[in-house]
Amino acid sequence: MQNFKKIMRFILITIALFIVCLPTYIFNSFGHMDLEQIVFLFNSDGAGADLSAVSDYFKFAIPRILVTYVIWFVIYIIYKKFETKINSWNWLNNIKYFVKTPKFMSKSASKIVVVTVLLALFLNQQFNVSGYIFNSQETTYLYELNYVDPNDVEITFPQERRNLIYIVLESMNTNFSDIEIDGEVTNLIPNIEALAKKNVSFSHHESFGGFQHLKGMTWTVASLVGQTSGVPLNVPLKNNSYGKNGHFLPGLTTLGQILENNGYANYFLMGSDANFGGRLSYFETHGNYEIYDTNYLKEVGYIPQDYDVFWGMEDLKLFDVAKTKLLEISESNEPFNFTMLTVDTHYPKGYVDETCALPYDSDYANAIACSDLKIIEFVTWLQAQDFYENTTVILTGDHETMNNDFLSQSVEAEKRMYNTFLNLPFEVEDDVLVNRNFSALDMFPTTIASLGAEIQGDRLGLGSNLFSGRKTLIEKLGVEYINEEFGKKSELYNFSFFVKEDSDEA
Repeated sequence: MQNFKKIMRFILITIALFIVCLPTYIFNSFGHMDLEQIVFLFNSDGAGADLSAVSDYFKFAIPRILVTYVIWFVIYIIYKKFETKINSWNWLNNIKYFVKTPKFMSKSASKIVVVTVLLALFLNQQFNVSGYIFNSQETTYLYELNYVDPNDVEITFPQERRNLIYIVLESMNTNFSDIEIDGEVTNLIPNIEALAKKNVSFSHHESFGGFQHLKGMTWTVASLVGQTSGVPLNVPLKNNSYGKNGHFLPGLTTLGQILENNGYANYFLMGSDANFGGRLSYFETHGNYEIYDTNYLKEVGYIPQDYDVFWGMEDLKLFDVAKTKLLEISESNEPFNFTMLTVDTHYPKGYVDETCALPYDSDYANAIACSDLKIIEFVTWLQAQDFYENTTVILTGDHETMNNDFLSQSVEAEKRMYNTFLNLPFEVEDDVLVNRNFSALDMFPTTIASLGAEIQGDRLGLGSNLFSGRKTLIEKLGVEYINEEFGKKSELYNFSFFVKEDSDEA
């Protein structure tokens, strides 16, 4: 019986140590991670997730736990050797008196209570659990005052519809153009930086820059929702089963629906399982997208059934599929929206294939530099196609890289995400491009405007059409205020976006 108790005590202590290591690992690896992101991942479809982070976590935690046990063992040996002398210390006896176990509680129970309380305090410090719960009980009226329902404004497309190619670049920070690698300041993305400077790109200052994080758009799925609907991905404590039941914010009107209602065919290509994070449900129910993910590519025989590289399929193959599909789609007379999501620059170390050079000691730096070359090669191919003349091409990052240690080497303190617009059907004034404070929310109306469409009031969702020069929500209210309000519950969000109405057509 005594041996069983010792084994159970050892198991419980080990589990507790693994839990203690988790927040530190998450912060070091992912940077600041909101609790809502963790809640979302637990309440959405996790199919297709890259499990390398799990193995990395065990590699991080196990050595630290072993060191902890070694330290405890050394302390125990020292204690046993000097036990008589230590027990004679009066100050130690005084401490024992004050922390003695209450009569109504066993020693084992008291230890569990102490460990539980300490863990709760530690987790709260790391993830602001109490703040998340407290804020979610407060109500914001930000949506009532600022949200523009696309169904309530007139959106006029030109008679000749322009195609849209929307390329979402995984974790693509503009900071990669000026970052210390191997002891030297390096530009890892010279090609797409030059592309931005030669074309139309919005910046937070006078030179190369981009848009910033807002709460509720700090991971891929959330950013995709923000960029296509103009609202953040709000994760309430209840009613937050994103995609599991085939529904994903059914009352929300998005880019895909607006384009579909104006004669467009929507497509989404990704090198992973579209079920992950509810992406399949979101895009199928918001614009009837035809989804090309790893499941589809296995079905049609493009990749073997057991193919599993990085998150599913690397970008080398992704861009080849994109070329094939675009040539097929462009044969049709109907306008199209072809959206694609890259993956090679994903946390933790990115992915490099056999075509990539390896000039840096950092795997992640090599992945970013190689991605830069692949992106510009694909854009060059697009520009040589017949359909390009009547096509707007947009390249945009989704969120900051989650490789916090890597990003800390950036020369510029402010972190921003990449954006570039190619082949616009109109000229853009230089003064609307620089010194702009904007976010993923503003990509929604700006994307529609980039197709030559006119938007009544130049606002959709919580976003502003950046081409119009109209102030964004950040420029009007400030980042801190918006993030604070996004953390609160919204009656409009919960009762309009989570619930589908009969009259929600764009």
